[in-house]
Amino acid sequence: MDLSLLVAAVVAVGFAALWLREVRRHRATRQARAALREGLEATQRQAAEASAQQLWLETSGLASQEMLIALDHQLRVRGVNPAARNLLGRPPAEGTLISYVRSLDLEDLVRESLESGTGAVLERIVRFGRRPFLARAVCTPQGIGVSLADIAERERLGRARQDMVANLSHELRTPLTALRLLADTLQVPAGQDPSTARELASKISAEVDTLSQMTQEMLDLAAIESGRQVIRLVPTRLADTVARALEQHADQARRQSVKVGVDVPTDLEVLADTDQAVRAVGNVLHNAVKFSPAGGVVEVRGGLDDGGDSVTLSITDEGPGIPPEELERMFERFFRGDRSRGTPGTGLGLAIVRHILQAHGGEAWAEDRQPPQRGAVLYLRFLPAREPIRSSPD
Repeated sequence: MDLSLLVAAVVAVGFAALWLREVRRHRATRQARAALREGLEATQRQAAEASAQQLWLETSGLASQEMLIALDHQLRVRGVNPAARNLLGRPPAEGTLISYVRSLDLEDLVRESLESGTGAVLERIVRFGRRPFLARAVCTPQGIGVSLADIAERERLGRARQDMVANLSHELRTPLTALRLLADTLQVPAGQDPSTARELASKISAEVDTLSQMTQEMLDLAAIESGRQVIRLVPTRLADTVARALEQHADQARRQSVKVGVDVPTDLEVLADTDQAVRAVGNVLHNAVKFSPAGGVVEVRGGLDDGGDSVTLSITDEGPGIPPEELERMFERFFRGDRSRGTPGTGLGLAIVRHILQAHGGEAWAEDRQPPQRGAVLYLRFLPAREPIRSSPD
């Protein structure tokens, strides 16, 4: 009896041990499966995040106008965006930065970034050919990122701003100096003579008019450039616009003995803001008459361009012409070329012309006449009016 009980107890203990071991095994299996599932989910999350980040990087690279280059720490090219491929081409397989961009300045910048450690953004201006780029490099634990932004336009605007300040200072200094001298003359005994005083007062008035004109033209140009100047485009007869501009400058042409010939079809119509178009044509006509010699001829011609998509008005003078390097710059604010030196003016007239034409959806440009002809030709291009102007019944 005692022996059977002992056997039963041993068997029970054995079964209990087996049961506990099985429980532990199942528990370990569940824990392993849970850990495996969690690891798999974490891997999937990381893969999804990496895929989203890759998509974001690719999308950003496609949208960016800057050139983007990804490098490893050995300065091998690992990826570029379309902007970089368009300018530099596709990078060679396992190619280095220097073999791809061929710029020692850029490689020096990247090496400095690598030596400076992670997080620091270094900048430098580098050039590809004659074109300037602002290069930025940043080192990360994964590699080095490089961006290249084209700053040619920024440099051009910087030079234009410097020229504008210099020209404005010069243009203001001349009438202000004249006013000071005239005022000083009025205060000395010679200025007390009535006829002399009247002459000095007349000159002071002329200088004040010059300053007033310059101020008004600067305000007008700023309004046109900023879009505050409202342009109302309506069908307008180009011949009427030319006639109004010519009427405003008839006395100037008569004083300088310059003949103005006009050949513009009376039925030629453009989309224009009448007052602004008259101003643009008048500014060009004023210059043409000013630079033509006594007895010279200014020719104004207008016509529909081939295809009928635009109307071009040309104004030709017989002056000294325009050097090739000044043909584009003559439309800049305050720019005065060789032929303008020594003549009155603010240097804003043609800048206003260009902005008015751009606001009309057109353009303005200049050409020098070919020898043996002398002078220059300025062109104003307008959009044609699609619907004819109806004459009012008598």
